[in-house]
Amino acid sequence: MKARWIQTLVALGLPPVAGAAAFVAFFTILKETRLFSQSSSKAAPASHSTPEAPPRSRPAELRAAIPAERIFTPPPGTKSETGVVKALASGGESVLPQAAVEGALEKPGSVGPPVRRVPVVEVRRDAPRVWRPILDPVADFWPSLWPRTDALPVIFQAVLLRDAEHVARLVAMGFSPEEKTFFGDTALCAAVRSGQDDMVRTLAVCGVDLNDPGRENQAPILIASLRRNTPVLAALTELGVDPNTRFKSPVSREIVERCTIKDLRNAMESDRGITPLVCCAARGDVEGAVTLMRAGARPGMCTSRYHRYPLNFAATQGYLFLMRVLLGRDPDSEPDTLVTVDLSSQRAWVTKKGQVVATTSVSTGREGYRTPAGRYVITDKHRTHTSTLYHVAMPWFMRLNCSAIGLHSGYVTGRPASHGCIRLPYDMAKLFFSLTQVGDEVQIVH
Repeated sequence: MKARWIQTLVALGLPPVAGAAAFVAFFTILKETRLFSQSSSKAAPASHSTPEAPPRSRPAELRAAIPAERIFTPPPGTKSETGVVKALASGGESVLPQAAVEGALEKPGSVGPPVRRVPVVEVRRDAPRVWRPILDPVADFWPSLWPRTDALPVIFQAVLLRDAEHVARLVAMGFSPEEKTFFGDTALCAAVRSGQDDMVRTLAVCGVDLNDPGRENQAPILIASLRRNTPVLAALTELGVDPNTRFKSPVSREIVERCTIKDLRNAMESDRGITPLVCCAARGDVEGAVTLMRAGARPGMCTSRYHRYPLNFAATQGYLFLMRVLLGRDPDSEPDTLVTVDLSSQRAWVTKKGQVVATTSVSTGREGYRTPAGRYVITDKHRTHTSTLYHVAMPWFMRLNCSAIGLHSGYVTGRPASHGCIRLPYDMAKLFFSLTQVGDEVQIVH
């Protein structure tokens, strides 16, 4: 009976006793760790304990301590935001004010090796302004309202905000304007895509490479030529970028898929050596083409594989005015000579300043080879010419839109008889040849 009572007491009392002993042991172990020793060391004298450095502040705390409008002297070798944060964390005198580094080293009388400390100091001149919706302009608060992220360089973010002044301020603080995003894009290419010519000039003053490619792996001037933004093209060419820069092959799918001009898209896929002037010509961008040509772009510079000129791309799209410009005509002048061909009456005449100066009968394309009606430009002239298709002589040849048809001397019957060209009597062909110039317009009507 007594043994049964003893067993019952042991069974009921042993678990609480074991639990209490385990709790005491666990508490004793925790007390000996840094978790409790740090709090207890605050009350202990400095002579009986080794001082420990406070935990290093996070980069976000350091960044918040610096006002965006303050200009700091950039530390040597600092190329990015990470470099500035490291310089701040190391206590550099050229970055932090003197008050921020006082007490950074332990006094000589302390026990143990000197430990560098970086106090978090709030450097503020005035209380921060609070943005009031509707009342305050958003542009004045963009640098502070825009969410900061480590995924994009700070200067890249400032370019997206269209804040050139903030970009200059960041560069003065030591941030690199050439720092690329994780997907290989540059701040300059971002400015070019968004059409910021003032930002392009600001980045150029900050020392960026104006030919450094972005995520498309193409020079910025080539990206600008694919967008109808003449001020950006003017800014790049004025800053010394070569207007005859060629596309690198192969052209990325991103550029090809965004190109809406079928002729230009096919050239990007199969041709080589496309220039900015070719892009402007294929897209009908007269202002961009004029800007490039005034900067030194050569209309006689063709692609390197199929030898197509900017004029060929403009002719394919039927851009008459742009064709005249590429042929050397003044873009501010109006054409004073017009050649008209009437398919119904089989006659042609030349008009100068509204007055008919010459007229003649003609023979246009016969059945199956009809001469297409429309508006054309005389793209080249040849006193003597031989057809490469039919191997017959075509004196006084005036080609239309870089195509296989034109006006020339030939047998005239007064009715359709040719394979598409407009035949004129020899004397009248010679007269028409002398009255017209390359770049003059020809209209073929019914």
